[in-house]
This record gives sequence, C-alpha cells and structure tokens, in this order.
Amino acid sequence: MNFLKRQLPLIIVMSVGLLTLFGHFINYEPINDFVDNDATQWFDIIAAFAIFLGALNMLKLQVLKIAYKRKNWQYSVLAVSGFFFAIFAGFFFRGANYIEINDIEKNDANLVSNIIFNKTNKSTQNSIYENLMDSNKDYKIDHVFITKKEADNFMNEPFIFDGKKYQLSSLVRYTVKEHPWGAHVNIEGSLFSWMFFTIFTPLSATMFALLAFFVASASYRAFRIRNFEATLLLIAGIILMLGRVPLGELIPWWAISTSIIFGVFALISPFFKNKIVFISSLLSSIIFVIIVGFIMNWNIETPNIFKINFLQEWIYNYPTTAGSRALMIGIALGIIGTSFRIIIGKEKSFLGD
Repeated sequence: MNFLKRQLPLIIVMSVGLLTLFGHFINYEPINDFVDNDATQWFDIIAAFAIFLGALNMLKLQVLKIAYKRKNWQYSVLAVSGFFFAIFAGFFFRGANYIEINDIEKNDANLVSNIIFNKTNKSTQNSIYENLMDSNKDYKIDHVFITKKEADNFMNEPFIFDGKKYQLSSLVRYTVKEHPWGAHVNIEGSLFSWMFFTIFTPLSATMFALLAFFVASASYRAFRIRNFEATLLLIAGIILMLGRVPLGELIPWWAISTSIIFGVFALISPFFKNKIVFISSLLSSIIFVIIVGFIMNWNIETPNIFKINFLQEWIYNYPTTAGSRALMIGIALGIIGTSFRIIIGKEKSFLGD
C-alpha cells in the first residue's frame, strides 16, 4: 500500500520528468513527438481534472459553511449560486441565437438594410445591403440573442421609416438558429458573455478598487524614510505615481528640481555633522539651480531631467525592467531547483510530507 501511495508516484514523476527534460536534447522522433505533443496533452488533461477537483472542493466548503451557518455564510450562498449559474450558462444553455435571412425581394433590400443597421448599429448599411443582395448565401444578422423569443421580437418589432411602420418579419423570410456548442462561450451577447461582462468584470473591478486601499496602506508603511533603500523607494514611488497622472504634466521644472535636490541631500545627510552646513548647502543648491534655470530659459526648453514624464519613463524602462528581470531569473532558478529535487525524489511535498 505504501508503494502505491509513495514509491509509484515518485517513479512516475521521475520517469516523465527526466524524459521531458532530456527529450529536447535527443534526436529521436518518438521521443520528440512525446515531448512536443503527448506530454503537453497529458498536462492539459491533468490540469482539467485538477480544476474540476478544485471546483468540487470549493463547492463542498461553501455548502458546509451554509449548512452549519458559519460566519459570513450569506456570502457562500452567492458563491454557490454563481457557481451553478456559470455551469448552467456554459454547459446546459447556450443562449447564443442568431437570425438568418433566407429570402428577400430586391426592391426591399435597401429598406431592410436600413432597418437592420439602425437596430444593430453594427457594420455599415452599404455592406449589409451588399450581403443581402448576394444570392449565393443567406445573410446572418450580426447580433446575438439569448433566447429565440428575443430574436422573434427583434423581427416583429415595428420600425418607423419615412413616417411608416415596418416589420422585418413581413419583408423577409428568416430562420432563428443557434451557434454551436463551445462557440457560445466566446461570442459577445450570449448568456455566458453577459454573465462575464455584466457580473464578473464589475466584481473584479471592485476587488481591484478595494485592493488599492490595501496598497495605499502598505505604501504608507513602506515609504517611511528609515534607511537608504527606503528613501530610494519613496522617491521612485512618488515619481512613478505623478508621472502616470495628468497632474504630473502641470508640475513646473523648478518644483521638480527642488524635489530632486531634497532627495539627493536626504541620501547624503548622514555625511553632514553640522546641521547649519547641511541646511546652507541645501538652500544654496536650490537657489543656484533656480537661477541657472531662469538664465537658461528652462520655462520654454526644460531639460529632460526636470520633466516628470521623462523621469517616470526612465525609471520604468531601466531600473524597474532590470529588477523585474532579476526577479524572473530568480524564479526560474527556483523552478529549476525544485524540479530537479522532484525528479530525483528529494522533494515529497506533493505526497503530503
């Protein structure tokens, strides 16, 4: 029993891991086909089962929370309701119908194209007219309806044109069809897309908006000047935040230059023993830069170093990029180390150890 629970999973992981790792260096077609195709398909299948098990586990926890009426169980009701609604919209009810015009009189084509264009506000009237006049194929109206009744109402709803009422159903012969399974998930206007853009997207935006307050709180704690690194973080953070908003463009060059001088003197302040010398040097530097600026007419041609947008872009393109790459390299090395430990059987956390 211990062999099935521990040794066998380790053997499978080691075998597949070594084969996938060294398969890229072996010029043998069956191995290359396994690495490029079979292994990827296996991963997709396992990931699908993992997502399925994770969803069932989430549902189990939420249902138990509701059953025992634990703290904030009302939110669990919403979570379970959303879960079943997504399952219903994705697997049981397509909610993606479209109208196909099968026959139309040539004399009515211009009127019909005008009505369709005004009702859907998609494409152009000329393109609709040309597609209607194409005798080789039926015309599909570029609009998705959740129910067939909604599509029929679209065709039967009166439309006033030149002071007269018209119904599309009296001008053309049409059929209401459904988009195939799978396509309904990606089509704009279907029940699933309605759920995604009307419920999920606003909720996600709300979560990010709430996250902004936590970020602000963390930034306040991190930006307190305690040492050299905290000072750099404070200066870079202020420049990035001001450079990303329209207010940054309104900041004059002398304010930016003064801020830079304050930042420089904050960094070198430990080297000053006399406060009077420190304050005198600071004020002299500010006055000197401002006088030079007015003499050089920086109000018209401001140097890039005193433009908040330039400083923001420079920080974003160079120090930030370098730091991000360093983090990615560290993550890659960590993945390599962990993968190697799993392959040789040293890492057993996935077995519950």
